[in-house]
Amino acid sequence: MNGLILVPTDNERRLIESSLRIKSDQWTVNTIGFGVIAAGVETTRLLLSERPRQVILAGIAGLFPGPNTASHRLGDAIWFDSVAIDGIGVGQGDAFVDASDLGWRAEGEAEPTETIHLATVPQSQASIAQPALLLTVCSGSAADDDAARRLRRVPDAIGEDMESYAVACACRSAGVPLRVVRGFSNRVGNRDKSAWQIAPALASVAEQLQQYLDGETP
Repeated sequence: MNGLILVPTDNERRLIESSLRIKSDQWTVNTIGFGVIAAGVETTRLLLSERPRQVILAGIAGLFPGPNTASHRLGDAIWFDSVAIDGIGVGQGDAFVDASDLGWRAEGEAEPTETIHLATVPQSQASIAQPALLLTVCSGSAADDDAARRLRRVPDAIGEDMESYAVACACRSAGVPLRVVRGFSNRVGNRDKSAWQIAPALASVAEQLQQYLDGETP
């Protein structure tokens, strides 16, 4: 098999898959579940059972405010070149201390919350110039204060999601390259879904995916 396209939820999958032209002998689309635990477990299972040559994770994400994201709009989709995680450590809010700062790591061990670099797409197929950092969280930002706090810890973050870091860990362990494309459905911290742009964001994801898949065709 050439590759797996992984999507967190069935709703995202339906909206993406319905717009794609896929050769079934080269790619399969799979739902992996919502959040870091389900995504990590199901990705690992699929890597072991399917033995893909490459993996793409696709879905929606929140868009952080600030100068790093001034060129992006809700409904846009971009390819990310790295992923980090926030929330693994001790404490909440301003009292939070990242696991990397707690001294739990033994000499020679990897940082428990290190940034993972992803496989990139050809520049001719990329939606923006790299770099683009995606921040994975276990609990989405509920307000502007949450978003600001996370940006202080990870100032280069462009988007917020709840699966990519777990998928990246699984793929890194298996030695399989991972690419991540996410569409911006909402502003990070805005929980008013009446203002979200889920359908346009996923349409943009499908467009980016199709461009990549067409470029992969011999």
